[in-house]
Amino acid sequence: MTEPLDALPLSEGRRLAVVDDGAGLAAIPQVRDDDGRWRRAQPGDGVASALLEVLAAGSVTREAFSVRSWTTRTATGERSVGVDQTNESVIVGDVAVVKWATHLQEGPHPAPRRIEVLRAAGFAGMPTPWGLLTWRTPTGADTVVAYVDDYLPDAVDGWTWAVDLVTAAVRDREPGAFAAAAADVGTVVADLHGALSGTATVASGADAARWRDGAVETLDTAVRLGHPGVVARRAEIEVLLSGLGGLAGSPVVDGHGDLHVGQVLCSRGRFVVTDFDGNPVLTAPERMLSIPAVVDVAGMTQSLAHAAIVAAKYAALDPATLAVVSAAGRTAFLEAYTRRLHELGHADLFDPTPLRAFRAQQVLREIVYAARHLPRWMYVPDAALPALLDEGTPT
Repeated sequence: MTEPLDALPLSEGRRLAVVDDGAGLAAIPQVRDDDGRWRRAQPGDGVASALLEVLAAGSVTREAFSVRSWTTRTATGERSVGVDQTNESVIVGDVAVVKWATHLQEGPHPAPRRIEVLRAAGFAGMPTPWGLLTWRTPTGADTVVAYVDDYLPDAVDGWTWAVDLVTAAVRDREPGAFAAAAADVGTVVADLHGALSGTATVASGADAARWRDGAVETLDTAVRLGHPGVVARRAEIEVLLSGLGGLAGSPVVDGHGDLHVGQVLCSRGRFVVTDFDGNPVLTAPERMLSIPAVVDVAGMTQSLAHAAIVAAKYAALDPATLAVVSAAGRTAFLEAYTRRLHELGHADLFDPTPLRAFRAQQVLREIVYAARHLPRWMYVPDAALPALLDEGTPT
């Protein structure tokens, strides 16, 4: 096994190692065999349980590692959840989920501060955090190497629950259940922004210019990649995006930054927001910056439209009914979000004016991502772009 760059002992014969696996840095749970050799730990080897014991002992810093704990609970009995793009997850005792960061992000990392703020504000729309573990990189910035949250039974993300609800709604010609779920999510997102309101500041001219220039740069990249829909409507899109340069003076918060249906879990009818790592297409310093609340709203709104496109890919659905259902979900989300934010006394955080521009930016990012990494996903932004540009209203 490759010698680790650093390692944190968790218990006798168990540790979390930071290694360079050739594709980048990774946090790997390891266990020592009887022959004294370290190997990658598997669920059942007790490394995840050992991390819970470390958290239960309280927050502490051990050289380059920092333990941030919000629990005294422990648990045993491990089983695998699986591996996603950035984490390997292990369920412990059916009460906690340990996520090992198998693809480390460059630091600094936004999650610790955002989770701290949300906890302090009593935000209940996320899995209850048990703690997290950070590691100081050679550049001196902290990045998250492990998370621990409450285990949510039967949880599925929005690429399952939203797609299933859209499919059923179109077949039944009744959008009610999908619209109700979207409204519930709108309320949760408003609660999220209300909890983050204590971080609110005001955007500078440089902030607004950065948002505009970043969006136009993504547009230019999509043009260079030869996407026909973008090439054909480039001038129209650029006019839409240029309005982002006028957002100086608008309120900004330490928002989620990468909000879409895939970040919203549904567990037995309860919706919760996950993954506060920030937008992976941005640099580490950019992920730390405050954003207009409308960025999160745009990401969720557009992903609800994408869920409808995905539903149509895998089921024979009437296009006209699908369009009605999709619009009903987006409208329900926006109305519930706006209503709840007003009830919380934070209506000033949300300006819907740039909503379509930020939605367009998200579609452009999907085009670039699909072209570079996942061609089979291109059917989603292919359908989403003209639908968005041809909408008659900002919703």
